[in-house]
Amino acid sequence: MARLRVAGTSAFSPLARFVQSGAPPVALAGALAALEGCEDARAIAVARRALGAPDADVALAAVGVLRGWLNEEQGLEAIEALTVVALDRARPGLLRLAALDALSDLPPHLVAPIRATSALDPGPTPTDEPGRALEWLAAHTSSVSLAAVHELLSAAREAERVAASDQRRDDWLRVRGAAHVALARRGSRLALYDLRDTLGAATRPLPLDFLTAIAAVGDESCLDPLARAWARAGAEPWWQTRLAEAAYDVVARHGLSGRHAAVRRLRDKWPQFHAVVSVPRRPHSPARAT
Repeated sequence: MARLRVAGTSAFSPLARFVQSGAPPVALAGALAALEGCEDARAIAVARRALGAPDADVALAAVGVLRGWLNEEQGLEAIEALTVVALDRARPGLLRLAALDALSDLPPHLVAPIRATSALDPGPTPTDEPGRALEWLAAHTSSVSLAAVHELLSAAREAERVAASDQRRDDWLRVRGAAHVALARRGSRLALYDLRDTLGAATRPLPLDFLTAIAAVGDESCLDPLARAWARAGAEPWWQTRLAEAAYDVVARHGLSGRHAAVRRLRDKWPQFHAVVSVPRRPHSPARAT
């Protein structure tokens, strides 16, 4: 997948043909994942067809392709396709949630009516107290729906935004981190956008749960936010080390070589961070949740 992404538009035609073949679902999902970030607008049509695949992983991979086009000039078709999925109650709840999650990249006033109409019911989640929310996550991580965990994460983010004190804000930040780990342990990338945004805006160390999650489910789009946080963390060497370890995990898991666009960008824009991440083996232990 990493090499196909490096190939760029030259890989589009064979990938598009493969996605429409009778290959096993895991291979089709991989081919679609390789189309993420493809600059050929024909990828939109390929992903739209794949949204109707009977296998959930294939359909979810198609959502990932369409998400990358939402803010592009040709993105109207992608917006329409994801909106239809988000509002179609005959579709699996996880696929609808993924489509709604992708649409959250758009301005809030555009997404709010879709969110209100979708009527996705995540079930009851405790959002009144950070302590109760953490207890609920610990007790129900493996049994509740991904939609419920995602709903809790979204509620925690809003509670953090309006918190009246730094302590309260930090408490809800920890809830968000725990929710990210809960999603990552089940292989869910539904809230990857929140991980990227939080790391990219971080001006101080975050709960290590954020790095645990990004190391487990992050992709090349997470490298820039990690580098940005690393550059701001000069006064916190331990935090810099953890950020570099998480980036190393992402690079290793996806097999990203120096020819990959994200790695080249890292080398050009953040050379010191790139040098740390590119060491042959990790001198420290992986990021762990506290």
